[in-house]
Amino acid sequence: MRSLRGFVIAIVIAIIVIGVPVLQLVRPIPQAASDVAAPLPRAIPGEKPVIHWPSQGEAALMADGVGSFGSSGPQVPVPIASVTKVMTAYLVLQKHPLQLGQQGPSITITPDDVKVYERDKALGQSVVKVAAGEQITEYQALEGLLLPSGNNMGTLLAKWCDGSVQAFVQEMNATAKRLGMTETHYADPTGYSPASQSDAVDQMKLFALAMQNPVFRQIVGEAQAELPVAGLVYNVDSVVGHGTIIGGKTGSTLEAGGCFVFAARKVIGNREVLIIGAVLGQKGPQPLAEALTAAVAMSQDAQKALRSVQLVSAGQTVGTLSAPWAKPVSLVATEPVQVIGWGGLPVQQTYRADVLDPKKPIAADQVVGQLQIQVGAQTVRVPVAAASSVPAPTLSWRMKRL
Repeated sequence: MRSLRGFVIAIVIAIIVIGVPVLQLVRPIPQAASDVAAPLPRAIPGEKPVIHWPSQGEAALMADGVGSFGSSGPQVPVPIASVTKVMTAYLVLQKHPLQLGQQGPSITITPDDVKVYERDKALGQSVVKVAAGEQITEYQALEGLLLPSGNNMGTLLAKWCDGSVQAFVQEMNATAKRLGMTETHYADPTGYSPASQSDAVDQMKLFALAMQNPVFRQIVGEAQAELPVAGLVYNVDSVVGHGTIIGGKTGSTLEAGGCFVFAARKVIGNREVLIIGAVLGQKGPQPLAEALTAAVAMSQDAQKALRSVQLVSAGQTVGTLSAPWAKPVSLVATEPVQVIGWGGLPVQQTYRADVLDPKKPIAADQVVGQLQIQVGAQTVRVPVAAASSVPAPTLSWRMKRL
């Protein structure tokens, strides 16, 4: 009996002596833990921008790719007049893309197109003179649509694209829905109908999207154009090219008042920032002039506010890396973080740690994760590295750990 008890004790001791070390060796080794919180402000320091909003109607302003300056007015659907033609041109260029320097297909003017011209002219609408048999290119038709704001060019392009005005308008509304323009409804391709309505925020976003097309941007920046029958036509946007506005689309009817979507720019370092805005519903003796004046003032306010800000320097400590078997080491940003913004623009940060093999050492300057900094609409990602090395866990530590 005593010998059996001794045997059992020996077995237990053997299990402890052999089993515990084996268990220690097969236990998972924990990942080194990252504690990252870069010393960033909650918002870009400095005074918040002062935007001189129009005292009537509604307006919206943004720096494309940077953030929104905000809006004024109720932001409800209102008639937008010929600002409607931005969507018309956007759709035409989506369906029939052009490269810079290309004229695109030729469109033959029919007797029906001439009748549309004569009807629109008799109603006092803005028109571009055409003649039966005239050959006008896609690019020229877009110039006629966007510069002198020819309503008959809108009808021409709608029929050319989709076979009928009705089908084209349906596509305009489907596109507005797809783009998230929840306050927008189009009744025609020209804006002559007061039922073509939107708000300033929707039209600002659409114009920003349209300005990404180099051909659209080139046309709305032209002061004049030469068309086959109409001859020299001029841009209704009289402020384009005079130091602030680089492109835009006007609109003006009795119901809509003066309307204007526009773009300005500011070059900061090697980056061009487009300032995009919309002004709707300006009234008075000269409603369109009111809209243009408001746009220039808003653009200049935005240009004044925009600046470059360095948030993180290369090599700056942004956190700590802790491994249970070693002393903590600093984590540093491998690159500087430079953003564009203005005083008060919110700053947020998140960190994503890389999955590392805990059995291997971490070398000095080895990237161990990524710091993501969000400033307005800008997202900057910077690799984060260990400032010094972290050894692999030793056999002794693995055996003795609790």
